[in-house]
Amino acid sequence: METRPDGTIGLYMGITRSGKSTPIKEIVKQRDRVLAFDPKGEYVQMGFVKCETRAELLKALMDTTGAGKIAFVANSRKDFEFWCDCAFNWNRQKEAVLVPEELANVTNSGKAQDSWGRLINQSLAFNPLILATVQRGSEVDKGVMNNASYLHIAQHQTNDDAEYIASKIGVDVSLIPREQYKFIVWRGGKGLLVRSGSIQKKGDKHFFRGIKAGSNRVVPLTVEKNGKFKGVEY
Repeated sequence: METRPDGTIGLYMGITRSGKSTPIKEIVKQRDRVLAFDPKGEYVQMGFVKCETRAELLKALMDTTGAGKIAFVANSRKDFEFWCDCAFNWNRQKEAVLVPEELANVTNSGKAQDSWGRLINQSLAFNPLILATVQRGSEVDKGVMNNASYLHIAQHQTNDDAEYIASKIGVDVSLIPREQYKFIVWRGGKGLLVRSGSIQKKGDKHFFRGIKAGSNRVVPLTVEKNGKFKGVEY
């Protein structure tokens, strides 16, 4: 029996400047076909083609049948729904990395709906790599939380937020990072994949370290183009 391709959803959560987007940016550097919903213009600064209107986005995508990195700098829910429709169809044309930033601004905490719901529920058969970010676990919709292939959990500021996500994934609240550039990685059915993770910056480069499941030793971690850390059993 032929095995169908299956996409990946990585959900990255943590407060502003916690480092949650740092591994995402390392991933997209290794890929040649990426589409970002980029409210703050972060990916434009990385050299992505900047689109500020729906017409500009549609033209850029129609002109890009192969490699290309495109950022839609927008903030409204209607613009996000349009982006989701475009992302769904662009990935069907050819596998891509899709990066929706700051989900809480454009979705709700209930069931994923409309074009966003279709993207995370139906597009996986076409093998996308979806890397989504949100600041607080309580703000993200149930669809992406339940469908996520893994959670990358960075700094949480308040006790309530830390306790919320700890109860969601069934770990002790002390494991939820409370400091900048700290993280853990968790997957349903497997539990903690990486604990005591940290990011160090030297010059323009970032270095990741952490303790893999089944070990007690902090080791270097390498971000791979598939969105995962090399040598970690997802």
